[in-house]
Amino acid sequence: MDPKDQFDRQAKFYSNSSTFSSGLSLKLLSNLLLGKEFSQGLDIGTGSGFTAFELSNNCDSVEAIDISSGMLEEAEKIKQKRNIDNVNFKIGFAENLEYADSSFDIITCRTAAHHFEDLSKALDEINRVLKDKGSVYVIDTITSDQKSLNDWHQKIEIMRDQSHVKNYSLLEWKKYFLNSNLNLIEIFQTRVNMNLEDWMERSGTSMKSKKILRNEFENADNKVKKFFGIEKIRNNHNFYWPVGLFYLKKTNSF
Repeated sequence: MDPKDQFDRQAKFYSNSSTFSSGLSLKLLSNLLLGKEFSQGLDIGTGSGFTAFELSNNCDSVEAIDISSGMLEEAEKIKQKRNIDNVNFKIGFAENLEYADSSFDIITCRTAAHHFEDLSKALDEINRVLKDKGSVYVIDTITSDQKSLNDWHQKIEIMRDQSHVKNYSLLEWKKYFLNSNLNLIEIFQTRVNMNLEDWMERSGTSMKSKKILRNEFENADNKVKKFFGIEKIRNNHNFYWPVGLFYLKKTNSF
């Protein structure tokens, strides 16, 4: 499925989701940015704009891009409601950023990288448009280095949302950063808490896939249930995905 079609169709579900409008990872980013000031910011894969709005508190102006016009329409509505005037939304692709070299002091990307077709190219583009001594905060759901847990996670994600490309483990993320021109300064770990029915509804999962997913969560082995915090609550399941927040700088920033 084309990710653009997926997110255009489900945009309102994402804009109304507390997972995206708040959540532990957004609070963590807010704390890390507290007291810092920047001139130009960029938010990649902005969705309904919640990370861009957070970034706008610390920047003179913010560019925010997404592949989905439907998501950006929702973002514009929220921007108007919040009376935010320093965020500009536009269609854009992580692997081909339409900005000049060294344009931004800070770049954020939250809960989007697992949809990127070419993560290496996206990181190269981030490095290109980032100013010397600029900061990057990449936040995404991560998975286990253990093959059985990793395989189960990927299977579940793709079954729920066919625009999903890949969740990376911490080890895989470190390899990508090592091969880029960005220095990994620090890793923070948190999680995103969810319940199965809401998670499937948000992505417009088919009835057939919903039935299979319910069975997968119900009959997951104890190792999977423990790692992902799966807990049955009446006819639903609560669970969480681990989340990594990666703070990076340009190689030549030191």
